[in-house]
Amino acid sequence: MLTNKRLIAAHFWLAFIVFGAALVLGAWQMFVRSPLNAWHFNPEFYYRSVTAHGSAMGYVFPTLIAMGFGYAITEASLEKALIGRRWAWAGFFLVAVGAVVAMIPVSLGLASVLYTFYPPMVGNPFYYIGVVMVVVGSWIWVALMVINFAIWKRENPGKPVPLAMYANVAGSLLWAWTAVGAALEILFLILPVALGLKSTIDAGLARVFFSWTLHAIVYFWLIPTYIAYYTIFPRAIGGRLYSDAMARISFILFVVVAMPIGVHHLFADPQVAPASSSCTRCSPAWSRCRRCSPSSRSARRRRSRAACAAAAAHSAGSARCLGPIRSCWRPRCRW
Repeated sequence: MLTNKRLIAAHFWLAFIVFGAALVLGAWQMFVRSPLNAWHFNPEFYYRSVTAHGSAMGYVFPTLIAMGFGYAITEASLEKALIGRRWAWAGFFLVAVGAVVAMIPVSLGLASVLYTFYPPMVGNPFYYIGVVMVVVGSWIWVALMVINFAIWKRENPGKPVPLAMYANVAGSLLWAWTAVGAALEILFLILPVALGLKSTIDAGLARVFFSWTLHAIVYFWLIPTYIAYYTIFPRAIGGRLYSDAMARISFILFVVVAMPIGVHHLFADPQVAPASSSCTRCSPAWSRCRRCSPSSRSARRRRSRAACAAAAAHSAGSARCLGPIRSCWRPRCRW
C-alpha cells in the first residue's frame, strides 16, 4: 500500500519532463549532423545541447527515477509508510532546483563542458553548484533508504528483508559510493578554478576522480530495471524466482564488482600506466569478466539477468499450459 503517492508521482513526472526535453535535444543533435541538414549552425549551440542532454540524462533523469522507484519499493515491500517524508520532499526539491541552476549557464553558453566536465575546460561555477545540489539531494534519498531498512530490521528481528528492498538499498549504496568521485572532482579541483580561487587544475587527477563515477553510474541507472526483473516481472506473470538467496548474492556481487569498475577507463592514461603494458591490454577484459559473474549466479546454467527473467517466464508457462507449447501463458496474462 502506497501512502505517499504524491511524492512518488512527483519524482516520476519531473523525471519524464526532463527526459522529454533531453529527447528533443538528442533528436536535434542527430538531425544537424545528418546528411539531411547542411551545417549552418554555430558549433557552440551544438555543444550547449550536448552538455544539457548529457547532464539531464546522466544525472537528473535516472536519479529521479531511482528515487521515486525507491520510495515506492520501500512502502510496497515493507508494507509501512515511508519514514522521513519531509526529508524526501527536501531531497526532491534540491534535485529540481539544482537541475535548474545547472541548466541556466548551459543554456547561456557559459558551461559547454559536457556532463563529463573535461578539465582543464572550466565552465560557469553555477553549473557545478547545480550538479552538486542534485547529488546532495540524491544522498538524502540514500540515507532514507538505509534508515527505513535498519528500522524495519529492528522491528522484525530474524525476518529476511524483502528482496525488492534489499536490492533497493544495494542500489542506493552503489550510488552513494559512485557519486563521491564526481563530487570530489568538482569541490576540490574544478570549482576552486571556476570561482577564481586557483589558476591551475590537475587534469590527470580530475580524470581519476571522474573514473570513480564513470561506468559505475551506468549500473546505478540500471538497478531499478534489475529490481523489476527479479521481483515484479515473476509476480506479474504468475511465475517464481529461481532462488531468492542467489538473487541476493547476485546484488551483493553486483555492487562490490561495480564499485571499482570505472578504473579501467584509466588503463591507457599516461599518468596511470604505460599504454603498451600487458596490464593495459588485459585488465579491461578481466573487468568485463568480473561484471558477468553476478549474472551467472542468478539462474541455473544461465549467463544473464535476462535468463533469470526467462526462467521465471518458463515456470509461469509450465504452470499455465497443458500442451508442449510453452509460450501460451502470454494470452492468459491480465495485461
